[in-house]
Amino acid sequence: MATKPKDKAQAQEKVQVDEELVAVVVADSFNKRFLPLTEDKPRCLLPLANVPLIEYTLEFLATAGVEQIYVVCCSHADQIKAYLKSSRWGKSTFPKVNTFVSQQLASTGDALRDLDAKQLLKSDFILVSGDVVANMDLTKALEEHRARRVVDKNAIMTMVVKAASPAHRTRSKGEEGIYVLNAATQECVQYRSLFPIKQKLKLDLELFKAHSELQVRNDLIDCQIDICSVDVPALFTENFDYQDIRKHFVRGILESDILGKQIHCHIITDTYAARVRSTQMYDSISKDVMARWTYPMVPETNIMGTSYTHHSPYIYKDESVILQFGTKLVRYVVVGEKTSIGDKTTISESVIGRNCRIGKNVVINGSYIWDNVVIGDNCVIERSILADGVVVLNGVKIEKGSILSYGVQVGPEFTVKEFARLSLNKGRVDEDSDFDEEESDAESDDEEYDETQVGEDGKGYEKKDIIDADDDDDEEEHKAILAVCSIARDIQLHDIEDAVDEDTEDEDDLSDVDALERSHRELISTIERAFEENHSIDNIVLELNTLKFADNLDFHDIRLTAVPTVLSLVTNAATLQTTLKRWGGLLARFATDAEDQLDLLQILEEHCKTNDEHAKLFVKILTLFYNLDICEEDAFFVWFKKSSGKLRDSAKPFITWLQEAEEESSD
Repeated sequence: MATKPKDKAQAQEKVQVDEELVAVVVADSFNKRFLPLTEDKPRCLLPLANVPLIEYTLEFLATAGVEQIYVVCCSHADQIKAYLKSSRWGKSTFPKVNTFVSQQLASTGDALRDLDAKQLLKSDFILVSGDVVANMDLTKALEEHRARRVVDKNAIMTMVVKAASPAHRTRSKGEEGIYVLNAATQECVQYRSLFPIKQKLKLDLELFKAHSELQVRNDLIDCQIDICSVDVPALFTENFDYQDIRKHFVRGILESDILGKQIHCHIITDTYAARVRSTQMYDSISKDVMARWTYPMVPETNIMGTSYTHHSPYIYKDESVILQFGTKLVRYVVVGEKTSIGDKTTISESVIGRNCRIGKNVVINGSYIWDNVVIGDNCVIERSILADGVVVLNGVKIEKGSILSYGVQVGPEFTVKEFARLSLNKGRVDEDSDFDEEESDAESDDEEYDETQVGEDGKGYEKKDIIDADDDDDEEEHKAILAVCSIARDIQLHDIEDAVDEDTEDEDDLSDVDALERSHRELISTIERAFEENHSIDNIVLELNTLKFADNLDFHDIRLTAVPTVLSLVTNAATLQTTLKRWGGLLARFATDAEDQLDLLQILEEHCKTNDEHAKLFVKILTLFYNLDICEEDAFFVWFKKSSGKLRDSAKPFITWLQEAEEESSD
């Protein structure tokens, strides 16, 4: 009899494991960040590296072993249903993909209430948006969630989050949050969004009585992947104030004294998961696909029946591509099937779609050219999106941050000003509303195109009054005027600063990050990937030197990045020696003379001034730099003479020891 409770728990766990694994994909975005592109096509069908976004999401769920997928759609529902029916998912039985349409949805909360009303969900399910890209294994997260549910049915939800540096490019600008977690159980006891304004975090003393150790984390990226119990849709039904799953539901549950429900986090570190929430994220995730962070979801997997091959450095070409002899593909480039590119054309950090015709003497940088685009001779396209069927006539320059929607034509000899948004649809619409094409055609016939917006032979209208804000809690209409859509890592969507109400929810950070910062991020990503994959020092040096020449950097830039990145592996004195023995040689390879070594020591000092844990280890780090031959005595002496402050003072005994050792050696 003493073993009965244990047997019962095991039986409960077995029942849960044997239940059908279900996922809910919310195909609508419920914001307006991709306008005017989403006037004509839903976001989940927009191409990322020439593959519709929803393909990444469904492939991730299929790999996770999901058996039933419910795709909930509202705007452009007919397009989504038609695509899924004609795709490989239409014939799939494992997983089986089902679509549900509701024209009345305005939020994720509405979608969950609709599913609850239909009584479709009988067990725990995975909740994602139709624009999630991930290669993580969900097995451990599911096991943790199920184990908690066996012990306590109030553990209703597990959020997948990724630990990453503040500069990580998949951190959606303006979407940062603070998580207060139980250090032992990863229960989330408080959550605060840092948008639209940074807030003070107040922790109730009762939290410390209930939890012996709490972590306040601002280094977590919300992957927008949730494992939910069937209680979650029911709770949305009970409270119609729950619209956004983070801002309203998570915060409401955690602050409720009545419900007693628990939400936990599953933290990932070495796998990939991100959501294309904005044009900034569209660019970042596109770059990550090309850089192979999303493997096996990379172009040469050819899930769409293409025939891509991978060439160094990160260039992917379909076998049917036609390149002239003088064509130059620099790096991070995807070129789709049956595309032809003319002589003396240079393409870098860009994706080119299918059946495109690109002329000669063209420069394309940091841009996304979709299918059936025609680009004439002597054009320059900087960090912009050109949708299907766009025609760019000879001599056109498209400045950064521009979006040319479907079928737009510009030129010839014309400049599209930065952050322009051009569309054949003249009227203003919302992202999640179906556009009336007949009305648009009628308007187009009645009015000529403005040459100042699209050029002499151009076709299209400039969209100057697209709204990029959702209703707030008080149902006030925010009319934030968009100045831009951005794409490359340094082009980001933003509202005109003085036109945005501080409660606006969907603002993107539109700051233009300069080229040097982008290069530093690339260096960090390269070093971090090398650590994860345990590359040799020689291979890392080769990769960093390649980036150095490609981005016109110097060795100081590499040292400035390498020092904090190497030390990020150091958590205490015990890991310091192991880390520097393994990776200290990387620092030594970029500090070969006295001047370089002095620079290395100065970078180390500045880093330790901003990192209390490493400041405590400063002298130990200096000692290891000496013992591992990273720096020589003279470099330490010069640094000590030039330096001042507490760190210098703490190093005095070490310097004295070095001086005495040198004197003894001389004797």
